[in-house]
Amino acid sequence: MLGVLKAIQTTVKAALRRPVTVQYPTEKKTLPHRSRGLPVLLWDFDISEPFCTGCQVCARYCPVDCMTVTMKDNPNFAAGKSKRKKIVDKFYIDYARCMRCDICVEVCNFDAIVMNNTWQGVELSRYDRQDLVMDLPALLRQSKTGELETPFREPMGVAHSGWAPKMDEEEERAAEAASLEKHHGTSPDKPSAPTPTADPTAEVPAGSQARTERATAEAPESHAQAGEGGTAPSAGQKPAEAGEGPEKEGGEG
Repeated sequence: MLGVLKAIQTTVKAALRRPVTVQYPTEKKTLPHRSRGLPVLLWDFDISEPFCTGCQVCARYCPVDCMTVTMKDNPNFAAGKSKRKKIVDKFYIDYARCMRCDICVEVCNFDAIVMNNTWQGVELSRYDRQDLVMDLPALLRQSKTGELETPFREPMGVAHSGWAPKMDEEEERAAEAASLEKHHGTSPDKPSAPTPTADPTAEVPAGSQARTERATAEAPESHAQAGEGGTAPSAGQKPAEAGEGPEKEGGEG
């Protein structure tokens, strides 16, 4: 009987629950920030080039081998505009094989690739599988147009234009102060107290001074005895007198 009542209670709760069905595709639910779409590349607006250097780390770690990456010499580096000696030349991702494991994002040394957490990273219906192979312009399009939303985990110390909002000067100072206080226990406005140093003019207690002088006087004697006999006699051991030698075995001859 109790089981029947629990079943009825569950049915009534489900009937009174607010419906979640939406008229897709005209209506869409908001995706959570932790949702994983398909990977895309990021664009550096300050230098007008991709963040990706074509190092191929993501391609080597990809468990399904869905990435192909090549690099080239960066012309902006030769012109003195960029610090990246190498830049990505070609980048292909086969979305039909991608398993959205996020490993490429974790191993990237330059925060150049992220998982697309928008509907455009999910809606990829195609009639031909070849249309799911994305090249470099297609992977950079959303970042260059500013369509990407702020992800749930921003890269440490890096704010990408068109993806993560940049902080103003006041927020940067507050973040820097919080970081210093977290890692060093001090803030820029409150310098740490100086470490107290010993006063050379301070008086030494009489007992401590006497023990120090006695130890200093005994040290040369110990070294001298150790130099003559090889080893210094231990405490309680009587030193051998002159003329005495080891006893002969077997008595007198």
